Amino acid sequence: MSEKIFEKTGEVKIYGKGSLGGKGAGLVKINESPVPHAHKLRTQILATTYFDSFVDNREKLDEKKFNILTPILEELGDLPISVRSSATDEGGISPKGVGPIHAGENTSFMLPNNHSDFSVRLGQLKQAICHIYADFIRKQPENSKEKMAIVINPIPGIHDDTLAGPIYYPYISGVANSFFPYALKTQNPDEGFARIAFGHGYATVLDDFPVISMVTIKKPIPQRFLSVGQGQQYFYALDMTKNESLQGDELETMKTLHVRFANHDKVKLLGTHNNLITIKELVQNNHFGFKTGLTKIMEMISKRVTSHFQIEFVFNIDFKRKGEEVGRFHVVQLTYLPTLRFETIKIPEAIGHTYLSISNLQGHGIKKSIKYALVDSPFIYTQNKHDEVVKDIADFNTKMRKQNEKYLMIVPGRLGSTNRNWGIQVDYRTVDRAVAIFEYGVDIAGRSEPLPEDSSLSGGLYGSHFLYMIQGGFDEEQKRLQTRMYGTQGTHFLTNLISNNVIYGYISPTLDLIDPWFFSGSNQKGSLFAHEFPKKIKIYADSKNQHCVVAE
Repeated sequence: MSEKIFEKTGEVKIYGKGSLGGKGAGLVKINESPVPHAHKLRTQILATTYFDSFVDNREKLDEKKFNILTPILEELGDLPISVRSSATDEGGISPKGVGPIHAGENTSFMLPNNHSDFSVRLGQLKQAICHIYADFIRKQPENSKEKMAIVINPIPGIHDDTLAGPIYYPYISGVANSFFPYALKTQNPDEGFARIAFGHGYATVLDDFPVISMVTIKKPIPQRFLSVGQGQQYFYALDMTKNESLQGDELETMKTLHVRFANHDKVKLLGTHNNLITIKELVQNNHFGFKTGLTKIMEMISKRVTSHFQIEFVFNIDFKRKGEEVGRFHVVQLTYLPTLRFETIKIPEAIGHTYLSISNLQGHGIKKSIKYALVDSPFIYTQNKHDEVVKDIADFNTKMRKQNEKYLMIVPGRLGSTNRNWGIQVDYRTVDRAVAIFEYGVDIAGRSEPLPEDSSLSGGLYGSHFLYMIQGGFDEEQKRLQTRMYGTQGTHFLTNLISNNVIYGYISPTLDLIDPWFFSGSNQKGSLFAHEFPKKIKIYADSKNQHCVVAE
């Protein structure tokens, strides 16, 4: 065997030389650490020399060099496996500290790995690696020096034979952050927050249906105050029949199913209400030691990591031990996050023309010398314009990158959501020159948001990216926490916004000040308006006092 195998602490094997990328480096750190209540995850990493070989071989696998995949797959056996991208630009510790975060921008695949013919399983693994490399190359700007490593893991989970066919999924998946910048005054922001779901982890990092949040992890707000949705209705699972080939779509091996398809005996242990999964037993009642276990994991990692961080994890139950089921965590990813400073922002009383003044935002600081604004009019935009709008946004962002300019955006609803009923689906890479993004609070019918919903305090059709907002004042002394839960913190898009300190604001059309100039002019393309301000503007964002002003 010509390729060097370097054994790391725990269950990590590294093949080849070069960088391990963001995910790879994070998993090495986890395996070097004595993390309580978390079992080590067997990890195989193809370092970036394999990516170099792919590029040098005209974007084809060098069969001699990649023959290492045969013993890797033999060692993993026939368990379902994840084949994940681990790019060098995903974020992590650099000589200058924690670098920019680019979560979820690259393709990964979950493979059933259950075909009776080993060569077919091996072929699908090779296809996954080729698609990851090719997709990464396609997305890179000219003269990019970034590279791609590959992380291969078994997927801890359970098999389930359903009316929709055989599936496989982790019992619980989650993403947890060490710091919660939007904590109430009765909460400790260092206790962090988690976004958790029944089934595969795509439910926690994408934004297409409601899942469950823990704010904070150690002392979560009781679910009766988190009124949106009342629980989880859908879940992601690996389709075990998709075991032969890949076309290149990251989710092609996954199914989205209603929770009624899941095993009832397993689901009821989590807590249910009206055919929805609440996960109340884990979050509120600490069933199987879930809450205390996650708390101890986060506390131990905090002692070994100097910055804020985010983990992705799975939690499974040994159902063979009837009556005394045991919970088991696996940490599947560690991402270092920059530690942001929330210093007092002084908004001048005497300023020039004010274009925007709002009272709901996340992000903090002053953005200076902004010349451009890109506005997607909520009064003109319709879903049938979606793909055209996404292309035009990408073209504008590319133009700003070439000119080394920043800009602000105004969009209807959530930007970055995979649910097009909620907003416009873009990757963070598509808008990474935007220093501020403001969602205009109307739905596609032009109605003011929030819309009334029966027995709910949640918003309208498009909603908001904010984790929650206090409604109608609050009396924390009497614990009357009337909240509005959106539960999108922890998704890849929001992680990128928060980690890169992009100001994200919510415009209430009836309460906030907004200049109609944004929605007029001759520089219109479809529902998009590309503006150049008459004078350069500043954006003052004070997340402590929830006030943001855009002014000359």
